Amino acid sequence: MDWDERAEIENRAAAFIWIDQFIKCRGERLTTWVSTFHKDHLPCRLANDKVSDDLRGSFNWTCGVVFSNGEKWMVRFPRGGKVKNADEKVEIEVATMNIVRGQTDIPVPEVKAWGIAADNELGLGPFIITSFIEGMSLGDILQDPESPDARLIRGDISEKDIETIYRQIADFMLQLSKLNFLKIGSLSQASQKGDGSYTATIHSRPMTWKAHEILNVGGVDVFCPLTTTFPSTTDYFTYVAGQDWRHLHEQLNSVDNEDDAREKYIYWNVFRTLISRFISLKYDKGPFKLICDDFGPANMIVNNAQDLKIIAVIDWEWSYTGPHQLFWSPPRWLLIETPNLWDVADERLTRYDRYLEMFMRILEDEEGKTLGDNMLAEERPSALMRHCKTEGWMWFHHIIWEGFNGPTNVPFEQLRAAVPDFDKLVAAVPKEEVDAFVKMKMQHLAKYKVLVAEKKKWYEGLKAGG
Repeated sequence: MDWDERAEIENRAAAFIWIDQFIKCRGERLTTWVSTFHKDHLPCRLANDKVSDDLRGSFNWTCGVVFSNGEKWMVRFPRGGKVKNADEKVEIEVATMNIVRGQTDIPVPEVKAWGIAADNELGLGPFIITSFIEGMSLGDILQDPESPDARLIRGDISEKDIETIYRQIADFMLQLSKLNFLKIGSLSQASQKGDGSYTATIHSRPMTWKAHEILNVGGVDVFCPLTTTFPSTTDYFTYVAGQDWRHLHEQLNSVDNEDDAREKYIYWNVFRTLISRFISLKYDKGPFKLICDDFGPANMIVNNAQDLKIIAVIDWEWSYTGPHQLFWSPPRWLLIETPNLWDVADERLTRYDRYLEMFMRILEDEEGKTLGDNMLAEERPSALMRHCKTEGWMWFHHIIWEGFNGPTNVPFEQLRAAVPDFDKLVAAVPKEEVDAFVKMKMQHLAKYKVLVAEKKKWYEGLKAGG
């Protein structure tokens, strides 16, 4: 499914406004402001003179500062035009970082200061200021930006190095799995722990990457009300499937043509009927686990390219407490690029499967060290993950995790292969419903073309100063 070009244009305009404001502030105004957060109010300077040397991720803009005593901090802002509900995102991320840092041995930068947009006198929106981590981006080491497959882990990375990385990440996941939560939702600053579970922290909706992207580049707000939480995996999966259903219906260009509209309507109908088949009844009502949609090698820092010792896990945005079975589903990030982006089951899927076998073997090696040897065999994380693989649950989970899926992408194709009666379910979708949907979407496409032309004209006028 394509993005809504109108949303992209609006985001581009917002980005220009934000960047212009940032450049105006980048210098003495910014460093004077940052100094107010230091306990001794020491003066500081920018770590890099050129704005081009700042770190610009998919969602955040980060610049370094150096204090007069040599101490270094990182100042991070959600980028205008890249992030919706930025205040909410930042509060959740800070709460997540503090809990992970306080309750595990996972290396997480220390939060020095943070605030919502109203707290930022520079007019740059909410912010997080953290300690600076001296090291190398693991993503930069593993990926080749000049390659046609730039988003994949390079093919010349040895399996020994991959195993070194995976073993550390498996340990991080095992540590995170020891944190239990009673509801599905997001963390907040009201962190309270009792009886082994975090309770008072979960009183707001899950801030997922999927829902955010449907809003940000699809133009459809599928978020539930702010105070919504979920008591079961069944309720949560039903809600997420409803997000996809609304997205399909409300984004004007969610289909390409009549055939695409027909196929998408049928497949999403079938997907909703499959929910009950992919629920682990043992864990339906918890305990729930801390999930970060942006967790993976691309957001980790290592000491050097030889040792590959992970010294920091960064970017805890899109974190929420979610289903136990989703936490222990095969990771999407094994090749960094996720299978949802693939339209054909080619050598990438073969490689993903090989890396998954390696990761599950490593997980089996490590789980006893962290969780002990008293677990039932079928409850061990490696067994849960293997079940997801062999029974095809992982592909259902991939669709739950990410948005903008279609019937021809790899997760849907693999899910269809894993469900013996999938074609019967397809045939059961009422034809009159399909025809009515196709008619509506053709009207949407005609309207979309007119509105996109108007939005482009608006944007050209904006650039011209009109």
